[in-house]
Amino acid sequence: MTKQDLIYLRGRLLNQRQEIFERIRRLESDWRKLGERDIELEEEAQKADLSSLYDQLNELEKEQIEDIDLALSKLAVGNYGICESCNEPILLKRLAALPAARLCRRCAVRYEEKTKKLTPSKEMISCKEVPGEYRDMSDDEIREAILENLRNDGRIDRDELEVFFKKGVVNLEGVIPSEAEHQILMQILTDVMGFECIIDHLQVTELIWEREELASGRAEYPLSADLDEISDDVFESQEKETPYIFPDRPPPEKE
Repeated sequence: MTKQDLIYLRGRLLNQRQEIFERIRRLESDWRKLGERDIELEEEAQKADLSSLYDQLNELEKEQIEDIDLALSKLAVGNYGICESCNEPILLKRLAALPAARLCRRCAVRYEEKTKKLTPSKEMISCKEVPGEYRDMSDDEIREAILENLRNDGRIDRDELEVFFKKGVVNLEGVIPSEAEHQILMQILTDVMGFECIIDHLQVTELIWEREELASGRAEYPLSADLDEISDDVFESQEKETPYIFPDRPPPEKE
């Protein structure tokens, strides 16, 4: 995978995460509106149905968020796109359809056939140990150490950058001006300070503009995999939130 591929896939993950939260907010808004109305028998049934739906979505959305956070964590430390079962690279086309995929196509099929389950994403993200020099420090002290390193480096605009540290995990929130500064930040956290558990939710200003250009058709698709080769059933499976199994044979040529 090229650097541009990774940047694009990270953007896809962040967008998916934001869409999930927006769906939850819309559902909560509908719930509040229904609760504010006069309750009749029909409305009571609607309210019960909505409550049941919300309970189900709550668990599903939580798992999706955790899967996305795990993928973002892997991107931050440089091991994204590796199958958790066979340790082989996941095909770029599969990641284009399912950016949070944890298994390659073959292993996904095996897991489905044997009804095996992966370790929950939230357990994969948690880190048991922090780098040696920080082990005797509190979460707040480690956070301050990170901020001090960034201040001393001087190359990163910290105006809209938020850093949190909890249970061995560095959490990054907010906005950073450029991908160059984003890469410097990752290098400081991983190579200089030695952190291996990072959840990176940072928006990169220049990439936000690039994504707007993509949406309006003014920029080319950045993935090295050709989107034309990804058929409609891939995106259908993505919408249904089910794993897509790539065919063993190429699709018929277009006329």
